[in-house]
Amino acid sequence: MGKGTNFSGQPVLSQLIKLMDRQKINTLASKSGANYYTKHLDGYSHLVVMLYAVLSNLRSLRETCLGFAANATRMNHLGIDHMICRSTLSDANKRRKSSFFGSIYRMLYKRYAPVLSDSMSKREVSTKLYVMDSTTISLFSQILRGVGRNPNNGKKKGGIKAHTIIEESIDLPVFVDYTEGIVHDHEAMERLFALPYGSFIAFDMGYTDYMLWKRLDEAGYKFVCRLKDNAKFKIIEQRKCPEKDIIADQIIEFTYDKYVERPMTDEELKHRRGRRPNSGVVTVKERVQGTYRCRRIVRRTDDGKDTIQFVTNVLDPEEMSAEQVCEMYRRRWSIESLFYDKFIVMRSDSKCISDYQDVTFLLLVSALHNNLVAITPFHLNVRTNGYRKAFF
Repeated sequence: MGKGTNFSGQPVLSQLIKLMDRQKINTLASKSGANYYTKHLDGYSHLVVMLYAVLSNLRSLRETCLGFAANATRMNHLGIDHMICRSTLSDANKRRKSSFFGSIYRMLYKRYAPVLSDSMSKREVSTKLYVMDSTTISLFSQILRGVGRNPNNGKKKGGIKAHTIIEESIDLPVFVDYTEGIVHDHEAMERLFALPYGSFIAFDMGYTDYMLWKRLDEAGYKFVCRLKDNAKFKIIEQRKCPEKDIIADQIIEFTYDKYVERPMTDEELKHRRGRRPNSGVVTVKERVQGTYRCRRIVRRTDDGKDTIQFVTNVLDPEEMSAEQVCEMYRRRWSIESLFYDKFIVMRSDSKCISDYQDVTFLLLVSALHNNLVAITPFHLNVRTNGYRKAFF
């Protein structure tokens, strides 16, 4: 171990919460109204308690409160000056909105993302890549609609789907949204337009939407995606393939015909009959037809037994060769390791939860924990293995 004196003698939980600004968290809680009806346990203290529960892998409020009671003489490290009652913690979990913890996550990400990016930028490809994917977390009860067919016993478990966008060089979510498991992946694709202009995005074939691909292209974004085997298209141009494993490099054209929902114009509202809804927004479905041209690349798999089809809007091979496009999609698999490593605790702990608010609480606090753990080694410039094992 090194001879550094940073946080010497302080436990892991104390080191993690030192990375957060308590004054900014309290200000955020006051502005968002997170302390209404829960003044005895303010937002910062609630966050510390929940982080302790995630770090200790506790599965109930009783275990959490007993853990604090057993370490009552060591609570000065945490900035909490009173014991936490189980009823107080239960009321706070019920009344405080989970969006408060989401705001803290975004604040931490905005503050520490440049440090993580500079410390982990060791890929050969210098293009900043964003990866979008989703994972479904099974729940014990049907509080959220799940996916798939009903089992033979007639009992179908619910599921919550985490729609996630990560910056590949950081391996931390830029955006996370939780919906019912039955919600399709492409419903969250509108979030892509909030990324920086000119970003390169990788996603799988579950996000196939030709009209939205065209909007991404017109907005200045680059993307790569797997092409479905049953996709219908027209070949416009056939190019030479100098790379060894590239079988085809083509310019193709898709045709789309779909109905989209849009708000009615003032002129249309004048001729509309019936009462206006309470929301004040009247929508109408409109048929949209069009074509979209992109680039199709067919590559042989590494074992040479099969082929994979990719589609991208980088049409110029001088800007990005076919092999580079395939490499960009290969880097998409970093989000799969994120789902396995970061969400594995969430999967095990969320199966016994029977309330949507509790599920989102657990997921967002776990995401905050992962953010802090990723920040700590680079903030202190030491190895993670050098930390103490005790949480208090």
